[in-house]
Amino acid sequence: MKLILMRHAEAEEFDPLQHAEDSQRPLTKAGIKVQCKLAGALRCMGLKPARILTSPRLRARHTAEITAAALGLEQELRESPVLGDGYSSVALFKLLAECDEDETVLCVGHEPDLSEFFGAAVGCVGSINIKFVKSGVLGIKFDGKPKPGMGKLIYFYRPQELIALS
Repeated sequence: MKLILMRHAEAEEFDPLQHAEDSQRPLTKAGIKVQCKLAGALRCMGLKPARILTSPRLRARHTAEITAAALGLEQELRESPVLGDGYSSVALFKLLAECDEDETVLCVGHEPDLSEFFGAAVGCVGSINIKFVKSGVLGIKFDGKPKPGMGKLIYFYRPQELIALS
C-alpha cells in the first residue's frame, strides 16, 4: 500500500466569538489558495488515490474536499473520527487494514497526529521530530497491509516545493 499523509491547509485562529468549537475553524483565504495550487500540482503529477480519508474537523474536511475536487475523487471522500478527535496510531492502522494492500490512500489530518503516525509507521516511535507544515504531503510505502515499523518514507514535501515541482 502507498499511504499519503496530508496536513490540513492554513486555518483561522480559534475565536470563541466566531466558532462554537475549535473543530469548526475554517480555512483562511490564503490556505484555500495554497491548497488549490497544491491539489493542482498533485493532479499534474498523476496522483490518483483509490480513496481519501479525512478528519471530520472543518479545516481538514475542506482541505480534503479541495483536493478531491482537483483529482476528480469527490465520490471517494470519507470522514473518519480516527483522523480527528478519535485519533490513535493503533486506530489508524486498523482503519487502513480495511483497505486493499495495492491501494493508494490519502489521509488528511492534524498535527501532532500525523507525525506520531509517521514515526509508528517507520519504526521511530518517540524519537522522530518532523516539521509537518500546513498543506504538507508525506508518502509512505508498505509492502502489503500497513503495519507498525514496516513503512518506508518515499517523499516529504512542503507545499511550496510540490507546487514548484509541478
